[in-house]
Amino acid sequence: MIEGGTIYGLSPELREAILEAGEATLRIGLRPDLSVADLSRRLSAPHRKQSFSNVLRKAAQLSPVAIALLQEAAIGSGMQRSSLSATELARLINGVPIKLTATTPITRAISTAGGIKFDELDSNFMLRRLPGVFTAGEMLDWEAPTGEYLLQAWFATGAAAGNGALRWLAQAGAP
Repeated sequence: MIEGGTIYGLSPELREAILEAGEATLRIGLRPDLSVADLSRRLSAPHRKQSFSNVLRKAAQLSPVAIALLQEAAIGSGMQRSSLSATELARLINGVPIKLTATTPITRAISTAGGIKFDELDSNFMLRRLPGVFTAGEMLDWEAPTGEYLLQAWFATGAAAGNGALRWLAQAGAP
């Protein structure tokens, strides 16, 4: 599973690509602050019998997690890391391919996409086709960020729908 703020922002495109082609490839730059030329120069320097992991840790300043991801991506792509030139390795570091083949099942989802389209609602968050039925939060069709942002959206749309319901009741002459 892969997640995070950037991933959530790309979710619609990634999900669509998976639906259309059965997979999507996401490329992650492990050192986007360094150009391929700079990385290549660092990786080309003599490394005196250091292990491949130590070279990546010291020359490219990659974390153990980044090194593991890089090694898994190389294996998954059929690349032999020993046959990669410094420039090829630098390109791989700043474009690690992550193959995505499915979305997380709903039972493990933190938040969801889809729901009631906004044009189905009036300005009070009431369903146009079902007067007296109000919606909020993840019932709405939007790409919901997680964490405090999601909670804020729930509270804000819940308050708007609640106020809309009060206005609707007042207009309907409810007791």
